[in-house]
Amino acid sequence: MIRQKYFSSLSAILLCAVLILPACTTTKNLDQSSTATNQQIDSKKLSGGSSGMEQLSDSSYIVVYDVKKHKDGIRLGWITITKESIDILPIEVKSWGEDGNATDLESICAVPGKNNEFLVAESGNWQGELGRIFHLQVDFTKRTAKVIGTLKYPFLHRNDFGIEGDQYEAMHCLPFSKNERIIILGERGGSDFSPSGVIRWGLWDMKKGALAIEGAGLKGISVNAPGHWTDAKTKRSITDMYVDQNGTIWASASEDQGDAGPFYSVIYPLGKINPTNADLPVTILDFLSVGREVYGLKIEALSGPIKGINCTHTFGTEDEMYGGVFRPINITPTH
Repeated sequence: MIRQKYFSSLSAILLCAVLILPACTTTKNLDQSSTATNQQIDSKKLSGGSSGMEQLSDSSYIVVYDVKKHKDGIRLGWITITKESIDILPIEVKSWGEDGNATDLESICAVPGKNNEFLVAESGNWQGELGRIFHLQVDFTKRTAKVIGTLKYPFLHRNDFGIEGDQYEAMHCLPFSKNERIIILGERGGSDFSPSGVIRWGLWDMKKGALAIEGAGLKGISVNAPGHWTDAKTKRSITDMYVDQNGTIWASASEDQGDAGPFYSVIYPLGKINPTNADLPVTILDFLSVGREVYGLKIEALSGPIKGINCTHTFGTEDEMYGGVFRPINITPTH
């Protein structure tokens, strides 16, 4: 059953729910009659699907959507999957701060050691402004979230009309000390400034509310995603990251030849985390190989497996004019 109660713009999320159903291996046929009859689901949308996600449990996820600042719409969602149904519910943020609504959210990660606290991040600056990382506390009972702090990306390259600068699409947070966390960022690449993806990192002082990304962490490590790309110069080498129980960092990458596609994505093992080393919290593999190719979809969100389904990962897509989907996928380790 899919429930829609509060926001008409939830149709963007609901289409994602409709499209997941054939992909889930379940023990029962899903009862289509349980879907509310009054729902208005747009088959043609300018955007949809999730642009980043974090796993909450073995069958639930919190996701972000890349709604632009000047538009009203759902920016956070809560997905719960069972053998009988998929529920996708909105999480309301009443105020994003004095600079206004979050714009183009592309990544989310849990804050280690903190219950129901998350970082959600915009893709980057716009005309030298914004480029915010929000520290949120979520109340899942009320389905609301409040901003308890805001950080800023380091400013390297300006985004403007006709100019593609800093574009971050992945984020992960590691424990370090009582009041400090390591933040790992993934820049997507595919631009003149950053033709390859880049992993950057820094130390977040939670008590002071400050993020320091400097030195080797600011310079970062280049990442050139494997795959069969139409144009290697415009591929996006990092569109999200997921760290599994073994400390392996998995990344997604995608190619977008326009809002009408065609799209192409890969999921691949990127490296290992070093959670005790703030100077080098990531070790990139010497050789990057494809874990799984996905044709026809543009993966922008990546996370862990769903209980009861034969899968090792889940992913969400942002397929431009086609909307988006949420899917489980099974990737056999190559080593």
